[in-house]
Amino acid sequence: MASKHASQNGINGVSPKKQKIENSNSMNKFIFAGQDYSKQFYNLYSFRLAEMTNLLKKKVEKSWGKDVPIKKLCDLREEEQSKCIIIGTLFKHQQLKPSILREISEENQLAPQPPRTYYVSENDKLILEDELQRIRLIGKVDVHTLVTGVVCAVKGYVECDGKFEVEDMIFYESGPQKSLKILDESPLLVLISGFDQSTASLREESLDVLQKWLGGKIHDFKKTVKYESSKIIRVIFAGNSIRASAEVKVKAIPSKKVELSSTIEDVKNFDKWISECVTKTPVDLMPGEHDPANFMLPQQPFHKCMFPLSSKSQDFKSTTNPYELELYGRIILGTSGQNIDDITRTSKIEDNLEAASNIIKWGHIAPTSPDTLACYPYTNKDPFIIQECPHIFFVGNMNKFQTTVREGEDSTKTRVICVPSFTKTQSVVVVNLRTLDCEEISFNVTAE
Repeated sequence: MASKHASQNGINGVSPKKQKIENSNSMNKFIFAGQDYSKQFYNLYSFRLAEMTNLLKKKVEKSWGKDVPIKKLCDLREEEQSKCIIIGTLFKHQQLKPSILREISEENQLAPQPPRTYYVSENDKLILEDELQRIRLIGKVDVHTLVTGVVCAVKGYVECDGKFEVEDMIFYESGPQKSLKILDESPLLVLISGFDQSTASLREESLDVLQKWLGGKIHDFKKTVKYESSKIIRVIFAGNSIRASAEVKVKAIPSKKVELSSTIEDVKNFDKWISECVTKTPVDLMPGEHDPANFMLPQQPFHKCMFPLSSKSQDFKSTTNPYELELYGRIILGTSGQNIDDITRTSKIEDNLEAASNIIKWGHIAPTSPDTLACYPYTNKDPFIIQECPHIFFVGNMNKFQTTVREGEDSTKTRVICVPSFTKTQSVVVVNLRTLDCEEISFNVTAE
């Protein structure tokens, strides 16, 4: 078993197992209080803008002072061309984005638009909207590194042609951050994504070694694992645990029955696998894009009847996606990766770690929702606004392991982690909650 991308600091010998309950706190802000899908998304955008405008005004005053006035778009005058600040929601005009017209053309047997998985072109335009109006942004703004739904403040002036010349722009930066609580021990958090039970037979040996390591039966496989499994206080499965890719959809009714039967069997096998792990350490299970769960964000927890064996233990928790919790005074926030995939689809940001870091900079978990990423039509809140800057932010189901420490303008520090898909890499990520250092550990038994 290979250990790579190491970033280490003093792992001591004190076991935190006895404190695993006292030092954990799961937050439930992504749980649905009620479900009403009849509403439009105007309310969500309206609340997002109102809430983040109040938050941004404090940063505007701190960064740019009080000399430059904050104006509404309806107050701008082309003839004045005086410097001002406007706060609004970005809208990215992209001709290649999915269109309802394509669906209509298909229904009427007209020539459909070709399906696309990447919506960026050189003709993309960036527009800023407030409650009443919109204006085209030009100047010091890179349209290809921004996405629809981000709320920002821009400083500049109106050109004679009605466009806004941007001289500078600022983002919310995810709010204040709690000071790190000093720990005398080194509790470990394990992050796993893309477990993909549907193809588990192809990685049987790797899964066997992983389970034995989580259970404390293997300490130094190939003499490369530097973290002792006895210090693991929680394992988070970050989505796509049942399936890591879309099922092939066919029209034949017998095939659909076979697919359903296969999914049920995969859930049973995964439940059995998890039930053995949960006897040794607490397990949190997040749904993912291809799992048998609701499609819209936030994805709701799996019902406990899906995992009858694991649910018998109090240390098994079915959670939402996104998921936020507090462990040992560390705020941990993560998603199963749909938000990152959508950002890379609608921008020229190709690096997943850069996209994940931008989530913290923009102060919003899923800015492209509901434009190109499905989400619930909230009417009186936007739970995706990051009100408190997390100490750890992870995204699951990425192609490879990446990590960095992002330092914000207000001295905030966030460990950003791209968790690799286990089905692709046979790797997991271990985080030292004392130092916030992390490391990828490979369970690929065939690797040298």
